[in-house]
Amino acid sequence: MDLDILLVVNRIAGRDALLDTLILQVASSPLFKGIPVMMLVWGLWMQPHAAQARRRAALAGTLVMAVLALATGRVLSMTLPYRARPIHDADLPLRLADSVGVDTLNDWSAMPSDHAVLFFALATGIALADRRWGLVALAHAVLVIALPRIALGFHWPSDILVGGALGVAMALIAVPLLRRVLLDTGLLAWLESRPGFSYPLMFLVAHQLGTMFASSRTLLGVLRDVLAG
Repeated sequence: MDLDILLVVNRIAGRDALLDTLILQVASSPLFKGIPVMMLVWGLWMQPHAAQARRRAALAGTLVMAVLALATGRVLSMTLPYRARPIHDADLPLRLADSVGVDTLNDWSAMPSDHAVLFFALATGIALADRRWGLVALAHAVLVIALPRIALGFHWPSDILVGGALGVAMALIAVPLLRRVLLDTGLLAWLESRPGFSYPLMFLVAHQLGTMFASSRTLLGVLRDVLAG
């Protein structure tokens, strides 16, 4: 079933250079991936609501939980047995999109998909704050995050399924707990009373989540090379 689904979704790749470029942009650009979700979080934060404190506590908890979810996904992909991505299996009859080769994402294990962990966790957290917009975030996770990565051969469907399930489970457990802590301890009120501190901090977290910590990973890579040299 894993292979069958992969090959069906992969049919849209390798047919037209313009379509391949579009799929690659959707799969790689933060303008399609993380930034729309962070805009949704900020929009809900600013929107007046009858239970605004409860909603904001859920959204703040979602941001914290998302950082933990992404870190968990990366740790698991580095510690679980290595699983090659479909594009690295020469025996698979895959259509390769233009500019995608066997060296793409080389040496990165496919299981679980850290994209799926993060974006399904975010969608679930948003749903706990607002069910309607949570469904929008879930559709984004499926159509913008999951399907292009399967179509391009970056992940097996089961990589997405496991990553998504992990993200949903973490959000269902952590967000209600963090919401309660933020409300019961008065921490949310404390943060809201200090916008000069809390909003820049939230911007930093939202920026890093929206770009999947790309700048932080680059900096850590440079530091690692410097220390190793």
